[in-house]
Amino acid sequence: MIRVPRRPALAVLTAPVLLAAAQPQAVPTIQSPPPPPSVVAPPPVVAPPRAMPRLTDAQLGELRAILDTADANGIAPSDATSAAPTSQDATTLINAALDYAKAVHHGRLAPEEFMKDWGLRPAEYDPWPGFLDAVQKNRLTAWFNSLPPPYAGYDTLKKALARYREIEKAGGWDTLSEGTDLVPGASGDRVAALRTRLAIEDSALPEGPAKYDADVTAAVQRAQRRYGLEPTGSVGKATLAALNVPAHDRVRQIEANMERWRWLPAELPQHRIQVNIAAAVLTVFDADKPVLSMRAVTGRPGDETPMLSSMIHSIVFNPPWNVPTSIAKRELWPKGAAYLKSHGYRVIGSGPTARLQQAAGPKSALGRVKFDFDNPYGVYLHDTPSQGTFDRYSRLASHGCVRLAHPVDLAKLTLQGSTDWTPDAVDAALAKGSTVRAPLPERIAVFLFYWTAYASADGRVSFLADPYSWDSALADRLKTSADRAKQQMAAR
Repeated sequence: MIRVPRRPALAVLTAPVLLAAAQPQAVPTIQSPPPPPSVVAPPPVVAPPRAMPRLTDAQLGELRAILDTADANGIAPSDATSAAPTSQDATTLINAALDYAKAVHHGRLAPEEFMKDWGLRPAEYDPWPGFLDAVQKNRLTAWFNSLPPPYAGYDTLKKALARYREIEKAGGWDTLSEGTDLVPGASGDRVAALRTRLAIEDSALPEGPAKYDADVTAAVQRAQRRYGLEPTGSVGKATLAALNVPAHDRVRQIEANMERWRWLPAELPQHRIQVNIAAAVLTVFDADKPVLSMRAVTGRPGDETPMLSSMIHSIVFNPPWNVPTSIAKRELWPKGAAYLKSHGYRVIGSGPTARLQQAAGPKSALGRVKFDFDNPYGVYLHDTPSQGTFDRYSRLASHGCVRLAHPVDLAKLTLQGSTDWTPDAVDAALAKGSTVRAPLPERIAVFLFYWTAYASADGRVSFLADPYSWDSALADRLKTSADRAKQQMAAR
C-alpha cells in the first residue's frame, strides 16, 4: 500500500499593501481636495555586517581546493562568484566559497528570473550557519560535499558533464550532411561520417567499413532511443537533427538539467508520483522504488504543462469537464451548436459570461478518471478517450494537463487501504457512470518535472528534444546570473 505522511498545507504569503486613507473634507464644495500625503517608504533594513571567522591556513587552502573543483558541478568559480585567485585575502575567499555553496545547493536564479510555468522553486537557503559550524568543527570539505542534490540522477549527470566537456574540448563532432535518408545497406562517405559520429558517443560501435551494416543499424537504434525517437534504424530528418546538435549545446543542456535538480527538496517523499513532462512518462514510486510506469500525454508547445509539486487528495470517477474559457473560445465555440450538442457540451449561463461544460461519458475529454491536486495552474492527471496518441513516440499534445494511458490502474493503486474504494468498488462506480469523488486514504505527492537530459549508471546519456525551449531559456538565465555574480563580487 502506498503510504505518505501528511504534510501541512502550504501557507499563502501575500505581500502587504499600503493604503492611503482618504481624509474627510471640512469644506463642502468647489475647492479640490488637497492631495493625499505622500507615503514615504521606510528605509531598507540593512543587516549588520557578519564577523568573518578566523580560518587557519589549512582551512583557507581547503576553500581554494574546493573552488578549484567547483566546475565539476557545472558551477565554476567564475560562474558563481568570480575567479578565485590563489593570493586573495581571506574575506574575499570566504565570500566566494559562500556564493558557491548557495549556488550548488539552492541554484543560481533569483526569484524574478523564474518563468511563470517553472512552479518548482528552491526553498530559501542561507549557507552561513552551516559554514560557521563546518569551520568550528574543521570539516569544510565534508560540508561542501554534502551540498549538491543527494540524488543519483544528479550524480550521473555530473559524470556526463565531465565526459561531454571532454568531447567538446576535443573538437566535438562534425555536422553530418543532409541528403536522402540513410538506410541499412547504404555505403559511401556519408555512411562513413555517420559511423564516426555515432562512435563518439557509443563505445559499443566497432570500427568498420563505410557500409551501413548491422553494427551501424544497431548503433542508430541505440541513439534513437537515447534521443526519444522511434528506433527505426534508419537516419531520417529527426535523427539527423539530433545527431547534429553541437557538443557545446549538449553541455549546456546537461548544466540546465543539473540546475533543475537543485530546485528540489533535499529529500523526496519515498512514496510519490513523478511525471517527466518532456518524455511524457508517469512513474509511481513506493518505498522509493518504481512500482508502476505508463505513457502519458503532456502539453504541446504553447499549452505547456508546468513544473510543480503538490499532493493528490482525491479521484473523480466519470468527471464532467468544465471547459476553460480560452479553449472554448479558441477551439469549441467556432464549431457551432450542432457539434457542441453531439459531443455532450451544454452552455451554462448566457451572454459574454456563458461557459461550456462537457457531460461525463464516453466522449468526455477527461475520460472516466481525474486525479485532483491543488495548484495555481488548474492542471490535473486524467483519462482520455483519445487512446491513439499513446502509441506515438512524441506525445506532447494536450492543453497542459497530463493524460494517462492506464488511469484505472493508477486509481486502484493510490486507493489501496481504503475500505470504501476497493478495486471492485472502483469498477462498479465506473460502470454506473455517475460522477462521484473518492478521497484518497492518504494523500500522495506528485511532481511534474522537465528532464531533457539524464544518464544511466553505465554512463549512457539520453538527450530529449527541448519542446518548450526551457533548456535554452534556463541556460541564458544562468549566463545572466553568472554576469551578475561577477559584478557583485567586484563591488565588494
